[in-house]
This record gives sequence, C-alpha cells and structure tokens, in this order.
Amino acid sequence: MLEKLVIFGIGYVLGTRAGKERFDELVETAKKFAARDEVQMAVSLATGFLEERFNSTAERMRAA
Repeated sequence: MLEKLVIFGIGYVLGTRAGKERFDELVETAKKFAARDEVQMAVSLATGFLEERFNSTAERMRAA
C-alpha cells in the first residue's frame, strides 16, 4: 500500500507542472497534522500498546 502511494506521489510530481508545489503543500499539511497534540497522543498510546504486546509475546515465546 505504501509503495503505491509513493509511486503515485512521484508520478504526480513528475507528471504535472505544479506537481512539486502541490507535493510540498501536501507534505506541509501532513507535518502540521502529525504535530497536533491529539495525533501525538494517539501515536504514543499506540506505541505503548504495541510495545506491551510485543514484549508479552516475546516473553511467551521464550518460555515455550
């Protein structure tokens, strides 16, 4: 999925005159979104959850 988005982005930039400008706008929008407190909190919660699950699974695999 990510590969398709990257390929689309490259094609968009190379295929249009204003592509670079639009791409830069999209990047700036994504950066602003990622910097929002709500997004950072969600990322932190998800990271903590995934680390906990990974560690729990690793412990069970070591015990087996």
